[in-house]
Amino acid sequence: MNLQALRGWGVVVSGAMMAAALVVAVQPAAQPQARTQAPEQTFEAAQAQPHAAPIAFLVRFQGGGPIARAQALAQRGQQDAAQRQIEVQLRRQRDFAGLCFDRFTVGAAEIVLRTCAAIVASERESVQQRWLVRLRSMRAVAYVDANVTASRSAPG
Repeated sequence: MNLQALRGWGVVVSGAMMAAALVVAVQPAAQPQARTQAPEQTFEAAQAQPHAAPIAFLVRFQGGGPIARAQALAQRGQQDAAQRQIEVQLRRQRDFAGLCFDRFTVGAAEIVLRTCAAIVASERESVQQRWLVRLRSMRAVAYVDANVTASRSAPG
């Protein structure tokens, strides 16, 4: 076998392989198609679950923490300032990540917190239970319960 011919063919085949790899690497057509299809699939999935809504919780805080102090401030009639303080604390404290301020109950006896994201019907029960367990385990929480609202489609 001619060693010089073998080396020559090795160089030619290696060069061809490198050229093919460069051609595949430079192909931009495959990535934009995947990006344009992904939003359509996300949009279709969102339309497939029309009964998505946030889940709300009635929460009463205790102690000297910032949210309990804000709740006491709201009970004294300063609800706007209290709401701002609560919103800041919800963003700042990791334990509340995913919850947003909704409103105060009458007399600010409780704070209504809701999930920031809408939850699809198939996941509502599990998400609600996770948040109830999580909130009940917090020292500053004196009371928490799911805020059930009546709807026209509900029986009764």
